[in-house]
Amino acid sequence: MPTHLRPLLLALALSATPARAGTPRLAVVTLEAPPELQFTGKSAAEAFAREAGMAGFEVVGPDAVQQQLGRAGHAALVACGDDAKCLSERGAKLGVDRIVCGSLRKRGPSYRVTLVHADAKTGARLGSVERDIPIATRRLQKDVAAAAPVLLAGAKDAAGILKVETEPPGADVLVDDVPVGRTPVERRVQPGKHKVKVARAGWVDAEPSWVDVPANETVEHRPRLYPIPARDRPNPSASEGQGTAVQRIK
Repeated sequence: MPTHLRPLLLALALSATPARAGTPRLAVVTLEAPPELQFTGKSAAEAFAREAGMAGFEVVGPDAVQQQLGRAGHAALVACGDDAKCLSERGAKLGVDRIVCGSLRKRGPSYRVTLVHADAKTGARLGSVERDIPIATRRLQKDVAAAAPVLLAGAKDAAGILKVETEPPGADVLVDDVPVGRTPVERRVQPGKHKVKVARAGWVDAEPSWVDVPANETVEHRPRLYPIPARDRPNPSASEGQGTAVQRIK
């Protein structure tokens, strides 16, 4: 998301709010996550809440949500994840206009973040985004905050297209550690960085690459493969060799 577009999207978000007195009140809830990621889910929600506050929303942050609902009520709300209707029903006591929540998971070397923007009165799903954020980059909070303009504007993420080609073709491709076929291959992915691994029998494996795929764009990834010299290739089996007679000694 280009920085210069953020103010415009946030202005659209505010203008789309039904006419009412005062500033729109937005509750930002700790992301639903497994036990080992609960603290991370809260810190990501706090980063989003700060961004929303700078956009002009009256924000009820994760700590304030828990204080208002109590431990049990808060846990029930967090468990809604990205279910907009559930968020509306269980967050009714907050007295806000909108609610943002979602989920956080580990997926191989990345975090998978899903966020939903819900109308707190009707349970309507106003917007949603997904992000795959490499764990090693330590960009979780920053990238979640950067998703605020799109989400608060009531938009949905537009996907990008990742194309992987090799010479020669026929190499096995993994995207985010998931097999997607053999080159040339095309994959629709969420915007962001994706881990691409390419391998072909008889060729030196290419090192994994992180490929950034913007929304509504097509990115071509062309890793170079180098043939393994015949003398260094492993024999197909114990009884077969290349240029060598294999005999069993009795």
